[in-house]
Amino acid sequence: MANIRVLLVDGFNLIRRVYEANHREDTEINDCIESCVRSLTRALNTHRPSHAVVVLDSHEMTWRHMLYDDYKFGRKPTPEVLISNLDRFQGAFETAGVRSLEVAGYEADDVIATLAAGVANSSGDAIILSTDKGFLSLLDKHIEVYHHFEQHFLTSTDVRVKYALRHNQLIDYWSLCGDPGNNIKGVPGVGKKTALLLLEKFDSLDEVLAQARGLAQDQAADSGLAVYQKSLSKVLQFEDEAVKCRLLLTPKLDVELGINLKIFRLG
Repeated sequence: MANIRVLLVDGFNLIRRVYEANHREDTEINDCIESCVRSLTRALNTHRPSHAVVVLDSHEMTWRHMLYDDYKFGRKPTPEVLISNLDRFQGAFETAGVRSLEVAGYEADDVIATLAAGVANSSGDAIILSTDKGFLSLLDKHIEVYHHFEQHFLTSTDVRVKYALRHNQLIDYWSLCGDPGNNIKGVPGVGKKTALLLLEKFDSLDEVLAQARGLAQDQAADSGLAVYQKSLSKVLQFEDEAVKCRLLLTPKLDVELGINLKIFRLG
């Protein structure tokens, strides 16, 4: 798969961003569809992939909603006009040469992550077209994330500048301090500053929990940890919540897709 270059389009991310950027009371849905097709065509011309697919969220309740009732609660819902015309968007994308994919019970994030991991494991290259920060945790020499509207790749350096963390620490970071965009609360009493300090010192949520357990069992533990004692105790107190948050935030890499990548070959 060395010559494979796959463009993975976060479908609703593209559609909603285009709609919100151009929405007026007199906006025709046809205009939005045409704008989305132009954006998709521009992406194809920019990245020159061998394969491309527009991935959409499942219409059914996903496993995250079943695990956590308030997942994404409070988020502005997708406009009904987009949902009711989704088949027209899909038809327009297919006319432009790009098929769409939806897997029952899964968000597009999980399907995209599974596809990207599969391509990368076979030494192909995957480009994720999305503004969703959750994809940054997947960055790899074979997996890139492209901000289509700002027209640049989002890199591990960008993550370091914005969060002062490595990209593979992001999930643990949000598990500790929460992710308001998905209504994931994190550990009560642990904010961004504390989460950053803990990960700077202990590197991962697993190690934070290991140190917290050790400190709880040995009151004479390393005096160098004393400054972290209150925060570690808080994380240990809400260990189950932190682990649940991590599960909710982690893109799945093993979704059963039931398809062969060759159906998304272009041309």
